[in-house]
Amino acid sequence: MASFDSVGNVFYFVADLDAAVEWYAARLNCQPVVRGGALVAFELGRSRLTLHAMDELNSPGPSGTVPYWTVLDVDAVVAEWTAHGAKAHRGPKTVFTGERLCQLLDPFGNLFAVREEPSLRADADR
Repeated sequence: MASFDSVGNVFYFVADLDAAVEWYAARLNCQPVVRGGALVAFELGRSRLTLHAMDELNSPGPSGTVPYWTVLDVDAVVAEWTAHGAKAHRGPKTVFTGERLCQLLDPFGNLFAVREEPSLRADADR
């Protein structure tokens, strides 16, 4: 039986790789750890976000699967990212589990979702 851990790598396909790398480096406040050919990868905790030049097999856009990246403050991320060209797609909102969630569309047509743990939110309200 297979054993699963956290998400290891999320790929986003983009039409303009250089522009996407510059935009994500500024939003994520880090530089890529891998650059090669048609892809560039960022380390985010125990996971990677890989930007890949779109091709005949994959293109940008939201289509059903949404990985959520855990952050300390969803609203701060939404404010920062929308100030730089992202658009709130769904949320921000607090759901029945107490999590604060938001799906954002990046300027390249991909869905980037963030979540805030209920315990982090409760600690901030104290």
